[in-house]
Amino acid sequence: APARPADIGATDFTIEFWMKATPGENNGAATCGANDGWITANTVIDRDIFGAGDYGDFGIAVSGNVIAFGVSVGASGTTLCSTRTVVDGQWHHVAAVRRLDGFMQLFVDGQPAGSLLGVAGNASYRDNRSSSNPADPYLVFGAEKHDAGAAYPSFSGWLDEVRLSTTARYTTAFTPPIAAFVTDSFTAGLYHFDEGPAGACTGAVLDAAGASGGPSNGACAYGGAPAGPVYVTDTPFVVAPPTATNTPIPPTATNTPVPPTATNTPVPPTATNTPI
Repeated sequence: APARPADIGATDFTIEFWMKATPGENNGAATCGANDGWITANTVIDRDIFGAGDYGDFGIAVSGNVIAFGVSVGASGTTLCSTRTVVDGQWHHVAAVRRLDGFMQLFVDGQPAGSLLGVAGNASYRDNRSSSNPADPYLVFGAEKHDAGAAYPSFSGWLDEVRLSTTARYTTAFTPPIAAFVTDSFTAGLYHFDEGPAGACTGAVLDAAGASGGPSNGACAYGGAPAGPVYVTDTPFVVAPPTATNTPIPPTATNTPVPPTATNTPVPPTATNTPI
């Protein structure tokens, strides 16, 4: 308490972000189709509940080379695993969509990557809920928020441009964004991770959504071995430098004056032109 806009789940919602992971660095495995089956994979986004369900919870994790997305309401839930690879050392746009009727979808780089009908109902965090774990109310990026042990591993990789929306933004294939997100009336939380500079992340993480009741700002919890999180200069958005076609082309030989040739010079009189 008080309520924060980033506490999504009471309506349809979308969680989307850019991620990059190197093969071999995330070895956790989800149990696809199971309630809370995502929590044993490498956690990317954690809005789990400590103890018995009271309203709902959800999370997104890397399982092998795919994404796992789980949603629970009360004691029931399921985990959707993607059909498209996200672990190959390249940036990928990931979108997880959940409707209030329980329907769940995953998109990778704008392409459908799996869907199923899960449990319906309010999956938000109940305001004023009491818990014995101080981390319980938080939404955590990059780690299992309760620090429950090696069975619940953290994500190793890059994360950028997290947007939380109070609507099902995608239903069919779409073109992923080519620049940072901008806020709109459905944006509940928007994290650019541009606070920087490069190096240890120890300060505030700012919410740029501008939603009513916000901002839902956060903070970096730097630590661990190896220590993290850290800011880096890598980004999914690449601005191409000017190419040779944008530079002036110097004149070529065909543009320079051609000097007179021998056929253009006067021919001196010959013996046949002189008077006899």
